[in-house]
Amino acid sequence: MSKRYDVWQSSIDCIFSVETLPDIRKNNFHATLDADLLGSMMIARTNSTHQFWERSSKTIAADGMDHYMVQLYYNGGMSTDDGKDGQEIEADGLLFQDLSQVARATTSDFDNLAFIIPRPLLEDRLTLPEDHNMRFLSPRDPMVRIVANLMRSLKANASALKTEHAHVLENSFADMLAACLNSAYGETSETTNKRQNLEVMTLIRRYFRENFSRPDLTPDRAARELGISRSKLYQLLEEHGGVYRYTRDLRLRRAKQLLSTTTKRPRSLYDVALECGFSSDTSFIRAFREKFDMTPGDFRRSQQNALNNVQDADGSERDTRYEKWLHTL
Repeated sequence: MSKRYDVWQSSIDCIFSVETLPDIRKNNFHATLDADLLGSMMIARTNSTHQFWERSSKTIAADGMDHYMVQLYYNGGMSTDDGKDGQEIEADGLLFQDLSQVARATTSDFDNLAFIIPRPLLEDRLTLPEDHNMRFLSPRDPMVRIVANLMRSLKANASALKTEHAHVLENSFADMLAACLNSAYGETSETTNKRQNLEVMTLIRRYFRENFSRPDLTPDRAARELGISRSKLYQLLEEHGGVYRYTRDLRLRRAKQLLSTTTKRPRSLYDVALECGFSSDTSFIRAFREKFDMTPGDFRRSQQNALNNVQDADGSERDTRYEKWLHTL
């Protein structure tokens, strides 16, 4: 059982740090995860035992994921001391999480459904896109009940949907979820302080997502094309480590996606560097090592080894598709 837990911990580590009680780890731990892709979203149904979950600043910095996630529970539940509009998920209620922000929670033995949503799909639909981390949505709201039922239906039919239908459905789902969140409340001092600049920050995020690979991207150019002052740009990106680090992290996140792609003839580090906006492979390797404490080549080899060698507790090969999907959403 302990080995089974170790395999699960290593697997889910691509997004969360988890821990459980020693007795559960040794004697009765189990976990299954069934995932589908729906357009640009990933849908995952997970069944497992009591656990402590954390998404730390260290994890966020390492994986670069800034997706949103919404969960419902078929059985069991989740609780947290850091929730908005509640501390424990209700039956038929939803829990919304911003994966660019830290979170801690505890689950009982559970069976849940999670939708992982790329930020660009939902962010521009939200009035306050950074205001909803660990927000509980009550089933007393009929719109929440409708979204919960839609989640169940999408999971049940995901494997049979055509690509063109998936595109329509993911946009409809994003519209409906945004309607729930935009009508939610739950003021905190942190979100109050951020409200004044949220609209500008949304424009900045979108601009850098679309332009990070340009080698001529500079703070002066970005500020000019955004129509804001250079000092304002620096001020708004200060909590993200500054303009240079924000741009670098977007480039490195794209580089990790490219390095994780399995092909018979891997692309050279020079080609990866240029596609991601670095001026040379030397500057790319230096930036990669500075952030991840390993070279791009070491990272690519570790990804390949993980795909080739990971086995389940009974010795069979473990399906790692959802881990690869997560980092290519």
